[in-house]
Amino acid sequence: MPERPTKIVTHPDLPPWQIEWHAELESTMDRARGLALAGAPAGTVVVADFQSKGRGTRGRAWIAPPGTCLMFTFIIRGDYDAAYLSALPGRVAELAAGVLRRNYGLGVEVKPPNDLLVGERKLAGVLCMSQVSGERSQWAICGLGINTNLSADEAVVPNSTSLRMEGIEPVCHARLLERLLAEFDTLRQN
Repeated sequence: MPERPTKIVTHPDLPPWQIEWHAELESTMDRARGLALAGAPAGTVVVADFQSKGRGTRGRAWIAPPGTCLMFTFIIRGDYDAAYLSALPGRVAELAAGVLRRNYGLGVEVKPPNDLLVGERKLAGVLCMSQVSGERSQWAICGLGINTNLSADEAVVPNSTSLRMEGIEPVCHARLLERLLAEFDTLRQN
């Protein structure tokens, strides 16, 4: 299906973040990678209400009905070494878990390196990528998929959960994204 991007906007409370919100996209990771390669600035964020080819770690697909998950990828830029890059998924996961704990009162834990769990059930996943030249990278992209408004009937992955299944509904994706980006701002300061 064709992509239908909205215009790029700067969030009024978070001027450095430029948000590109799509109704539908093949993959926020692919779009953000293309933007990073083209020189998009740190703080560029790609969000999709639906991904037709979303992915997680180890080549797994991340597919969910439209509006049931917050799926986004953001770009950071700096002079990153291998140690920073290998720790990045865990840092993003810990920051996201903190936002979910504080705002929804859930016992969210991080299963290293990149899964967010409630009990033994997967709530979210993190995927980070970069393009290394020599031993360093000048940019990285970090993608998150958080099950928000997914019902038990819509869940196709065994042993998964959502904020809705944990008794929290409805979740406003724009508000949750705002809270997450406020936390992720520290990542751009290397």
